[in-house]
Amino acid sequence: MRNVLNLFYRRGKDDFETNESFVLLFRSWSSVGFIPKKPKRIADIIHQLICWTCVIICPYIYFSGVIETMSYLPITIVLANLGAAINCIAFPLKAFYIKANIDRLHDVGTIFKDLDGRYQRPQDQMQIRDLVTNSRRIFAVSFILCWFYATLSGLVALFAHEYPHGNNLPFIDWLPESNFKFWLHFTFEVMFLQYLVQVNLTNDSFPAIYIRAIRTHVSLLTDRVSRLGSNPDLNDQENFEELVDCIVSHQKLLQISDTVGTILSLTTFFQFTIYAAIICVCMLNMFIFGNATTKVVTVVYLIPVFWQTIPTCYQASMLEGDCAKLPLAIFHSNWLALDKRCHKLIIYFMQRTQKEISFTAIKLFQINLRTNLSIAKFSFTLYTFINAMDFGKTR
Repeated sequence: MRNVLNLFYRRGKDDFETNESFVLLFRSWSSVGFIPKKPKRIADIIHQLICWTCVIICPYIYFSGVIETMSYLPITIVLANLGAAINCIAFPLKAFYIKANIDRLHDVGTIFKDLDGRYQRPQDQMQIRDLVTNSRRIFAVSFILCWFYATLSGLVALFAHEYPHGNNLPFIDWLPESNFKFWLHFTFEVMFLQYLVQVNLTNDSFPAIYIRAIRTHVSLLTDRVSRLGSNPDLNDQENFEELVDCIVSHQKLLQISDTVGTILSLTTFFQFTIYAAIICVCMLNMFIFGNATTKVVTVVYLIPVFWQTIPTCYQASMLEGDCAKLPLAIFHSNWLALDKRCHKLIIYFMQRTQKEISFTAIKLFQINLRTNLSIAKFSFTLYTFINAMDFGKTR
């Protein structure tokens, strides 16, 4: 396998595969217990049990901790903990749903491998190389942003001699007050947060990376279609077979889009449902209650929250534009040089491609930048409404 840094900086061999875009995703899923190792060993089974126990109990640990600390912690810390707790609501649901469908993503990789065989020109390989490097950068940015927040929240809590999110850890909290209890609780909470961050950034990165791969193959197909009838070395039968193969490639892309769309539809809906609430809580903490330190930590938390949906929405919006170019490429190809059989297929192909590839969150709203902006606007409206009720005067 190609070195990760070589992929990131576009070094090494020139032959790239689409599936190299997903290597970091599957390595991360393996590290957090989503993909079992083969052959199975006792240590691997224990690792998976620990991981899924953390996934299941995280909403209870965070929300019970917020409830228990409301009576004696400052409102700024309570709101900061509440923002992190809200993000845990959909966490197990997304994790279980992705785990249940992870084999379908392996099947998608098989289709992408088949499509790669159709694009061997240097120009095509350049686009696939750009796909691989851009996908790695999407994952790298997610990793940096999320781990920076997790590290900063741990450091701030350490200097304040407090727990990062005030989690409720029954077996540890039952111990008598002592330095040993504090450091045991603090260490477990930091490690628990790092695990949750790794799962979350992986689950939120996969839609953007897979949509980016679909975009690349739509672009490759558009270039290929635009060359139909332009090669004088091909006879009528070879032109016909090329057109048929273009149609087959488009059908495979639709198959990939249906599979990926089914998975990200529910996971993105889960994220959208809590997106506005998190932003509203963070704005209350920043503009009503928070001091300078609280504002800095809240902004650092908001950046990965925004990043959970923005790459997916951006790639989905760009895909809509890429799909609009495909029927135009068919129309402007040299179809007059093709025989009558091809003319009939061209009409069918153009009709099929006029329906753009788009993704919806359980058929309620489209996944794109317009929806993302609308939800952000709703959170600002919600904050304005709460602020108008003189919520800040309760200090």
